[in-house]
Amino acid sequence: MLTLALVVVGPLTCAGLIAGGRRAAVADRARSLGPRARWRVPTRLRAPLVVALHDAAVPWTPEEAIEYWGIAIAAAALLGVALSPVLGVFAVLAVVVAGPVALLLARSRRERAFTAGLPGALEQVAAELRGGGTVAAAVEVLAAGGGPVGADLRRVHVRTQLGLPLAQALAGWPADHDAPGVRAAAGALAVASTMGGRAADAIDGLASSLRHRLDAVAEARSLSAQARLSAVVVGAAPLGYLAFSALVDPTAVTTLIDSGVGRVCLVVGLALEALAALWIRRILRSAG
Repeated sequence: MLTLALVVVGPLTCAGLIAGGRRAAVADRARSLGPRARWRVPTRLRAPLVVALHDAAVPWTPEEAIEYWGIAIAAAALLGVALSPVLGVFAVLAVVVAGPVALLLARSRRERAFTAGLPGALEQVAAELRGGGTVAAAVEVLAAGGGPVGADLRRVHVRTQLGLPLAQALAGWPADHDAPGVRAAAGALAVASTMGGRAADAIDGLASSLRHRLDAVAEARSLSAQARLSAVVVGAAPLGYLAFSALVDPTAVTTLIDSGVGRVCLVVGLALEALAALWIRRILRSAG
């Protein structure tokens, strides 16, 4: 009887789900034709959040970022409470803090992508010149492409379409984006567009020089990877032990929340962790 019920009910259920999915798809398309009202982040918070998402190369609107953050907080709360009520509190706090911290740590992601893509863009310009093209044509091709370098050259191309000479449009590139290699690249392209001659080899040489600089930076990061990982492990060890204690012996962690002395110890410990992280980061920046 159970097998017969599954044989009969199963196909009917599948057919009902497929029909419901089709109706939902039609309803979504119908809703997309009309104006869609959506909540918006307040202007005071929206402007810095847009800049932070752009710098981190996150293709989300501020509203989408906050919605995904809220979903992650809810998921952490449900998972933590399922394991231990005390762990749920710490899981929520961890995800609440992790969102802004991750955005802060990734704020140079787009800049790194731009620096890594600049030599390749210069090599494309050199290849265009060797094929009989011009710098203006190469800039137009790169502007039509994607990526951070394409976005910069798109502004240069728009200025040329407005009537500005290519050399002057390239001269404004470093002012818009003061990144390593931009001034040299803009100068080389401007000279190649005005003076002509065998500029492809010079542009290739500049691209090779920028690649060597990137290789040196990557080598330095690889040599310091062990030290940076050790710093992360040492800094995260107290928080890991706190989460482990919440799983193994929840009563020990409950003391940190229920008693006044425990709450003071918890706040002081977290504050010292944050102060140590900021201190180490300041030391590394001063050394850099």
